[in-house]
Amino acid sequence: MASEKELLALGTLEILSGAIILVVGVFLGAIQGIFQLFEQYSYFTLYTGYPIWGPVFFIFSGSFSIAARTQSIHKRVWIDFASATITVVGVVLLSINLVFNNKVLKNCLLAESPDSLCLYITSSNNGMLSLMLIFTLLESCVAISMTIMWCKGKQLESSQVTSSPPDHVE
Repeated sequence: MASEKELLALGTLEILSGAIILVVGVFLGAIQGIFQLFEQYSYFTLYTGYPIWGPVFFIFSGSFSIAARTQSIHKRVWIDFASATITVVGVVLLSINLVFNNKVLKNCLLAESPDSLCLYITSSNNGMLSLMLIFTLLESCVAISMTIMWCKGKQLESSQVTSSPPDHVE
């Protein structure tokens, strides 16, 4: 089974990457109001709420993994599995937003007089979405690793229980 230090490190990494996604998402949401006058810019990911509910769940999952010594392995596996599922949803949402933003960026470049504000807004948005995508992928690796560790631990516990000799009562 995974050592407590490994689980502590992965849980901490999960909390930190969740916090970074949350901060970038809040910043992206804050600048949305500034550029709301420009209807061509897409903040699709913000409308889904992923920059808030995704990282909050990652922080919860990491905190739960750190404090998991008192919980059953069954509960821990399901929390990490849910975290891995949420990362898949996050990757899909962020990827869709990046594809749409790349089309907007091409439209900015093809305009008769390239608008520097259009380029700045779209490039900044793509940069922040890419940062969120990178940390979501990191979160995915951590969640999958923790799920595998918990499953191996569960197999180890079940093999220890079944391999112990029966007590003889005479």
